[in-house]
Amino acid sequence: MERRGLCRPEGAWDDDLTIDLVLTDEDRRHRLTLHNGALTHRILDTPRTQAGLTLTLTKPRLLGLLAGKGLDGVTAEGDASLPARLFSYVTQADKAFPIVTP
Repeated sequence: MERRGLCRPEGAWDDDLTIDLVLTDEDRRHRLTLHNGALTHRILDTPRTQAGLTLTLTKPRLLGLLAGKGLDGVTAEGDASLPARLFSYVTQADKAFPIVTP
């Protein structure tokens, strides 16, 4: 049986990365962490540890990045290869997956 989901566990299980998204138009810092195959998100006031990559951008630029438009117009501090690594674990969602069931 083929397993389909939004994140492939192969490879992601052994990867460990942290990306901070500083949204200037919302005055917020979001932290994405991939560890032990689990992608987590939280909003930070002040980070206690340094991220592998910090992207400073607006929300429209973030949506462009997610749509594959790259890092043009985004301030990046750290390892700029991390978004590509993270996106390499994303797969197409199974449209037949029952998100809401009675």
